[in-house]
Amino acid sequence: MSCCAIIVTFHPGAEITENIAALHGQVDEIIIVDNGSGDDSTELLGQLAQLSGVSIIYNQENLGIAAALNMGVRLAKAAGHQWVVTFDQDSKATPGMIGAMLDAYEAYPEKKKVASLSPRYWHKSTGEIYGNSPDAPDKEVLPYAEVLVVMTSGNLIKSSIFDVVGYFNEDLFIDYVDNEYCLRCSVHGYRILEVKNAILEHSIGYPTQHKFLWKTPIASNHSALRRYYIARNSIYTYRKFMFTHPMWMLKDAYGLLKVVAVVVLFDTNRRQKLAAIIRGVIHGLSGRMGKFNGPGQASGRLPNTPFN
Repeated sequence: MSCCAIIVTFHPGAEITENIAALHGQVDEIIIVDNGSGDDSTELLGQLAQLSGVSIIYNQENLGIAAALNMGVRLAKAAGHQWVVTFDQDSKATPGMIGAMLDAYEAYPEKKKVASLSPRYWHKSTGEIYGNSPDAPDKEVLPYAEVLVVMTSGNLIKSSIFDVVGYFNEDLFIDYVDNEYCLRCSVHGYRILEVKNAILEHSIGYPTQHKFLWKTPIASNHSALRRYYIARNSIYTYRKFMFTHPMWMLKDAYGLLKVVAVVVLFDTNRRQKLAAIIRGVIHGLSGRMGKFNGPGQASGRLPNTPFN
């Protein structure tokens, strides 16, 4: 089965070379979609373009992760790849990760109902391995578990699914692109499998660990701009799937409330980030979507900070 990796970059660091090297031999082709990094990354991207099996799409501006992924998917489908696996620039596949997911797919009895397969994640900061599947008696026996939503990075998607479910929602720009797509797959009757032995090295934001009473919460330290998109797009997704997936909505909303508490207690630039969250909620309720270019940027309330 032919597989193409799609990596979206935005001012990538030197680690992108190592992350791409980790994919060589695991996939048939690698497509990098650069989202307007510009001159800062010209030399690095030029070096990557010289690697065997690697091609690059250069966008003149940041079009958002959804649009960039869709460009890569369309190119991969045109080339005849049966699978695409999507990545963030700072995620690294461990040896045999793609093969483990394809093996799990072969072991699954209802292959036609599978939309995608996901790895579990090794958090580089804490050293912990985590995933989305709940504890179950068969968890240690079967190589997979059915889950509802997974992250974009490391998600192995059957190419034919895009013809049925559609492509990634570009109105979201960034954040909740993965949740919205997974829930859409579920509405269409498809399943997503999390594969126990497939591990992806991944971290979210710039995590820092803190002491609070008897707990050790982790602050991701996302920028104010990311806080805006997370808040806005969560409201959009809740409104879209509140009747088909109410329990997921409630659980996710509870998780976001805890994140807001961590922002208030431990994040940097707390006032700015809280203002961004409030603005995001308002825009989500009013249906204002797409790339944020609103007056908040000019006023200094929500600056165009990096997408971290």
